[in-house]
Amino acid sequence: MTHSYPLYVPVLAQCFCCRSLQPFTFGSASDQVVCALCLHHLGAEKAERRDAEHVELWLGQFAEQQEKHRRFAEKARASDTEKDADIARLTGQVDDLRRIAARDFEHAPGTELRGILETDLVKRAERRAELAQHQIDWAMAVLWRLGTLHHADETTPRLCSCGRQVTACAELRALESQHQAVQDWQTKNLRMLHAGKRHGLPADHPGVVQPA
Repeated sequence: MTHSYPLYVPVLAQCFCCRSLQPFTFGSASDQVVCALCLHHLGAEKAERRDAEHVELWLGQFAEQQEKHRRFAEKARASDTEKDADIARLTGQVDDLRRIAARDFEHAPGTELRGILETDLVKRAERRAELAQHQIDWAMAVLWRLGTLHHADETTPRLCSCGRQVTACAELRALESQHQAVQDWQTKNLRMLHAGKRHGLPADHPGVVQPA
């Protein structure tokens, strides 16, 4: 069975055995998309060991995501408003300086104008705005990953994909309020990806792994 992943570069791909995202570097389109943990699972007589190790793997990944979500939630509650204010303030400073430069260019196109454009203030404001946007992208990527673990099951809508009732899954309820924001973030960054621009989508996002 062949695959369509790129060759000779590190990628995250879904293991055909345990179904979790794992790192691979393929040398051929016919390489098995089976992670190192699952290589010894092949064969019907190993099914019991395979299932036990899969459960252990999934529980470990779930616990890791739970801890990441807890840390992110604590940090996000304290810093989201501050970050938004910083972005607005710094973007405003950059826009003001650019308007000044554009207005004064006709009258003073020499050393003084170049000095304004090259001041530490402009560079620092642009850099801080860029860093703030990176932090927002990181936070949205965490919410997106949590959403892949906690969403209403398509075949049984009353169940979360983690196996609990939707009314009993605290993570699903917490993510509901951010669902539209994550959707808007994905749409915006997919447009940037397709336009060849810098985007904030993580490497394991389907739009990056298998672009349209």
